[in-house]
Amino acid sequence: MNDIAVAPIELDEAAPDAGVGEPLIRRELSMLGHVNVQLDVHLGHAQVSVERLFSLKKGESITLDTPLDAPVTVQLDGKPVARGHLLAVGEHFGLKITEIL
Repeated sequence: MNDIAVAPIELDEAAPDAGVGEPLIRRELSMLGHVNVQLDVHLGHAQVSVERLFSLKKGESITLDTPLDAPVTVQLDGKPVARGHLLAVGEHFGLKITEIL
């Protein structure tokens, strides 16, 4: 067996430091420009009973709590980052950004 000596050490207490000089990571996005992220667009909520949920048929609709003219929320990793309005872009939905949060 190895004999390992364990002894307490004494450290000087350091005060919180605001830091001086250049930041470790600069806000230059060229380093991260190629990284893809996933954005989610949150349209609204609907509350239905389990009975209603199981009785839904193809073609039925569920009304959301969001008015037609209300902005939708863009989320990055579940956190709101922008708001905008839905629009049609060819055969797809699109989003016109109206506010950056």
